[in-house]
Amino acid sequence: MARLRLDKLREAPVRDIIILIVVTLAVTVPFINQAFRWDDRDFVEQAEVLAREPGKLRLEDYSALGRFYPKYPFRHPPLTGYYMSLFIRVGGVSEPLIHTAYLFFPVIAAVSMYSLGRRFTGQQPLAAALLFVLTPGVMVMSHTVMGNLPGVSLWLAATALFIRGVDRYSWKLLLLSGFVMAADILTFAQAIALVPLLVLYALLYRRRLPVFLTFLLPLAVYAFWRYYVQLRLGHPPAVSYVAELNFDLQARDILTFLGGAIIFPVSVWIAFLRRKIDLLAGFIAIPPVVTWAAVYFLSQGDLNLAQGVIVALLAGAGFLIIYGFAAGAASDGWILIKQRKLSADNIFLSAWFAAILSAYVISSLPFIAVRHLLPLFAPVVLLFIREAEKLWPRLPRVRTGFIVATILVTGLFSLAASIADYRAAGLYRETAGRMAQEYGNSQVKVWSLGEFEWRYYMEKNGFEYLGVNSEARPGDLVIVSEVHTQGLVAPLPEGFFTVESRIEPADRFPVRIMNPWAGAGFYGNPHGPVPVIFSREKLDEITVNRLDW
Repeated sequence: MARLRLDKLREAPVRDIIILIVVTLAVTVPFINQAFRWDDRDFVEQAEVLAREPGKLRLEDYSALGRFYPKYPFRHPPLTGYYMSLFIRVGGVSEPLIHTAYLFFPVIAAVSMYSLGRRFTGQQPLAAALLFVLTPGVMVMSHTVMGNLPGVSLWLAATALFIRGVDRYSWKLLLLSGFVMAADILTFAQAIALVPLLVLYALLYRRRLPVFLTFLLPLAVYAFWRYYVQLRLGHPPAVSYVAELNFDLQARDILTFLGGAIIFPVSVWIAFLRRKIDLLAGFIAIPPVVTWAAVYFLSQGDLNLAQGVIVALLAGAGFLIIYGFAAGAASDGWILIKQRKLSADNIFLSAWFAAILSAYVISSLPFIAVRHLLPLFAPVVLLFIREAEKLWPRLPRVRTGFIVATILVTGLFSLAASIADYRAAGLYRETAGRMAQEYGNSQVKVWSLGEFEWRYYMEKNGFEYLGVNSEARPGDLVIVSEVHTQGLVAPLPEGFFTVESRIEPADRFPVRIMNPWAGAGFYGNPHGPVPVIFSREKLDEITVNRLDW
């Protein structure tokens, strides 16, 4: 019996999955004490409400982005909130407890990606899965409690189950895929896009299975969820969050975010300029693309020359990723039409990429953020591995070395981004505590201005949020975080306050991921055109202001 178990462990898929789970936990467990970051606050506050009243889908007497709402509806589907609320009931709101509960999701994403790697790559499923787990976007987001990574993990699980079920004519896998898809819709509203995407897969491979039965449960769940929210709140749940679309800025920054948040950009340049026709296309298109991207920010004075060079490198990589999908789909389409051979993998991956990029990221959201791009990571990684497998056909060791080097360099870059995020998040937890010690017994009212984790930890330490309904008076103090107010809430009016003190927190760790002075906008491109950048700029500018009006 012991020998049989040892032989089982030596089988490649079992061994690979063990390696994959170990690596995934190795890059997530050390960060379980990370302070809540950015939109984590929304999900934690939602879960706190659901822990007390499971049927309640709103916050009451709530201010957001400076506005007051007697009833503020949840902006996200509730499944992650219910999941988190189970742990809040047991141990309260504890960062280590909640992060530990969320370790389930990156593991599911990694294993699902391995399954997709077995289907869409030659002999590199482990490489595809490891590269996915070690991308900056996935690694950093696996240390947060927002719904994006749970949503994408269930997205990948549903996709892997469906594809395997279609390929094997397995009704059990198809029905399980429908169940996971339904759960994903209650986690991540945009998961409804899986329905047409997976229908396309079945059509491309001409399966005669009545696969529409797979979608009955998720579509019913989506319809019920919309009806329930409409009935309880008087309006349907939001899928699009567009407030003011700036297509020029969206299109420009999507290139730098694609190039900087997924695969190490130098590897992208190598893999996607493999053929002579690729070099020709790059020679024609890349110079105007990088000029359009980099020169714009340089001319606005938003970046220095070194940062402009980084933008150019990332924009070029982002363009090559988009070009790679277009070229692959065109090649497969030509084979299908002219040679009548079944060659649809690139078409499916390109449709996955293009549909999410156009219908979701650019047209449905008011800004670019790495978390919004997460549904695109899997097809990008799969396409990269497919292209890398064709490099240097007579030098297999060099090709393998290139793939391994890409995984390692991407992972190191992602680890640096994760450490930077951990330290930045901790800054606000610690600063809020220090502010409470310094101003907790103040004789005047002390307010907090700013959103996200700054607001969360300031409120936890007893400070009240300054909104339009607040009754502030002359002499009151307002503590402001520049990073968490810029472009989010109206600043204090000039001439009506006096700056009492100013803190500019510094960090010698030379990476920034959410920093307007360095041009980094991982959680939102209004703060910067690149997701991660090497810089020692100040982390924030926190001021204590006395109101004069």
